[in-house]
Amino acid sequence: MMRAIVICALLAGCAAPPPVTITKIKLVQPDIPAALLDCPGDPVVPVAARQSQVAAYIAQLWEAHAICANHLGAVRRTLQATASTRELWPELGDGLVRKVAYRGGWKPA
Repeated sequence: MMRAIVICALLAGCAAPPPVTITKIKLVQPDIPAALLDCPGDPVVPVAARQSQVAAYIAQLWEAHAICANHLGAVRRTLQATASTRELWPELGDGLVRKVAYRGGWKPA
């Protein structure tokens, strides 16, 4: 009988409740750097005497377009993340959502 009590006491002493992770939804405004809102200007049109000068000008145009397209793509991805957040949690308004784990229960933002 004593042995059963000791075994029960040892088993109960080792059992611990699993840790509880509670997530809090925190509103984060998207921060778009000013550099992404600007595109490089058009290169100066050369007075072309040779086709190599025209080719260099066209390459500069393509490079300016690629830089601007990359900037626009980064802004679009940021704003699309904001739009999908707005669809999932309309009560939060605009902005990105970050889940924050903390102890003590969920509190509204």
